[in-house]
Amino acid sequence: MDRYLLSEFFSRCTEHIIERANQYDAPELNLKRIADMWTNFLKREVSPYEVAIMMAMLKMARLSQGYHQDTLEDAAAYIAIAELLKGTDLDSELNNHKVE
Repeated sequence: MDRYLLSEFFSRCTEHIIERANQYDAPELNLKRIADMWTNFLKREVSPYEVAIMMAMLKMARLSQGYHQDTLEDAAAYIAIAELLKGTDLDSELNNHKVE
């Protein structure tokens, strides 16, 4: 395995996170907004962590239709964000505070 290529891949994933944060707000806030909407729609609590996991799953479903580099990078970025959110006070704190 080429460690340089792996490093480049994760650098691009990080760039995606930064670019999206500039467009849509910090990932945890954007995912909280989505979680609130999904909570209202599904009539059950959805956490920002769950949104990140489900968004990664959406990206992986798209990959079943064919390989796209940016889709794979987006999926990995969502997994990285989920790792940051899972089990932290931030996930619990955001889950207890509705963003309107």
